[in-house]
Amino acid sequence: TSHLVALQIGVLLKGICYLAEEIFHLQSRHRGSFWRALSACLPLRWHGLMLLICGSAYVALLDGDRQPLGLHLCLASFCQLLTFALGLH
Repeated sequence: TSHLVALQIGVLLKGICYLAEEIFHLQSRHRGSFWRALSACLPLRWHGLMLLICGSAYVALLDGDRQPLGLHLCLASFCQLLTFALGLH
């Protein structure tokens, strides 16, 4: 489940990076609509649901290793960003 959570976090982080680039093209590509750019960059319907399901399963199966959940999510996010930066995706 932690791998699936990391994959969904990676998709969301990639979408956020795309959105940061698309902000500069709101007028030419999205007719000035921030919401059109947001929906083009972040497929929240499917990936948001998957992140919620995987995150819930991860919390339910947490084996009590005394590490805060936020630390696990930050490490998963960092690993995904590192994967993008190194071009390993």
